[in-house]
Amino acid sequence: MKNVRMSVFVIFTCMTFAITSCQQAGKNEADAEEETSAEEQLPSPRRQAEGEIDGVTIKVDYGSPAVKGRTVWGELEKYGIVWRAGANETTSIEFSGDVTVNGNALPAGKYAIFMIPNENEDWIVIINEEWDAWGHFSYKEDKDVLRIPVAPDWADEVEERLAYSITGTAVNFAWEKARISLEVKAQ
Repeated sequence: MKNVRMSVFVIFTCMTFAITSCQQAGKNEADAEEETSAEEQLPSPRRQAEGEIDGVTIKVDYGSPAVKGRTVWGELEKYGIVWRAGANETTSIEFSGDVTVNGNALPAGKYAIFMIPNENEDWIVIINEEWDAWGHFSYKEDKDVLRIPVAPDWADEVEERLAYSITGTAVNFAWEKARISLEVKAQ
């Protein structure tokens, strides 16, 4: 009889431990999902993209707004007006070595990225010296290092959150249905 009680006790203890472990694992997964969900609830969380092209490390730091069912181009972001190419603080890009961007020479350093979206025309990507300014409000054209005309591609699917990426030989931008790639080569 003692062995039966001991066996029941061992089985009960093992089952309790297993149930508690499963509940804790589920809680940890839920906590991780909740944290991700909480970040996604932020209006424009700060994001970073980092990669290497031809041995040059490239870093982009930007605010990532969401589309949220809005019409972005021409309404939220007006055509023909300088835009900070992200949200909140100025979007910055940093190159560890000298590069060319779409064939234009650019010394190593940290810069701001601005854009001028245009309707039915090339957009203008601006590389500016003042990367530590707040948004486009303190933008100064005389601090431009490069102004690059770029024809945006238009995707069928919506990129909900603004995103930059460094892939292959390009720095890429995607938000809503607009896509822009800047070809980068080491000098």
